Amino acid sequence: MLAFDSFRMEEGVPIYLQIMRFVQRSVAAGTAQDQEELPSRRTLSALLGVNPNTVQKAYQELEAEGVLY
Repeated sequence: MLAFDSFRMEEGVPIYLQIMRFVQRSVAAGTAQDQEELPSRRTLSALLGVNPNTVQKAYQELEAEGVLY
């Protein structure tokens, strides 16, 4: 499962975009393996202290871009 231990929120950038960029960078850097599982929407929202809908939006956008399937 992809770890979000090194995820740090930035002010002024929508959180869903930050989640997307973190996943995209992890894939590009090779720290996320092909078909590696992501934390569930509820698990990640609790870990980051954000609304589950924020995580859902990030996951939907990543899926639409073909990063997730």
